[in-house]
Amino acid sequence: MRIINLIENTEGRSECVNEHGLSFYIETEKHKALLDLGQTDSSIHNAGILGVDLKAVDTVILSHGHYDHSGGILPFAEINNKAAIYMQKSAGGEYYADDGRAAVGDRYRYASTLQGFIPVIAPEYQHMKK
Repeated sequence: MRIINLIENTEGRSECVNEHGLSFYIETEKHKALLDLGQTDSSIHNAGILGVDLKAVDTVILSHGHYDHSGGILPFAEINNKAAIYMQKSAGGEYYADDGRAAVGDRYRYASTLQGFIPVIAPEYQHMKK
């Protein structure tokens, strides 16, 4: 098994981007998977630097719908439209963030990228088919 951290808050390799969020590439004998995709396309950028072929990923698991874990799903889907995407039913809900400043109007939406984007619904994480 091989696990590579694609994105997180702290700086790793100098060529890689760091940002608030999380994304792991997990490779086993049977699967090439992503656990979360960070908040932007930065995990895709970092995968290229780290030698991870995202076109070969067969499974994506989104732990929850917050933007810092799911924001990179649409950029990923542009380069890989074959991977099964597993997420909780609630991941497509509305989540909000307060940026710490006086917000004008509504608070900022977290997970707008997931609303209506549910290729595979995993009822509270069903087991991946072998």
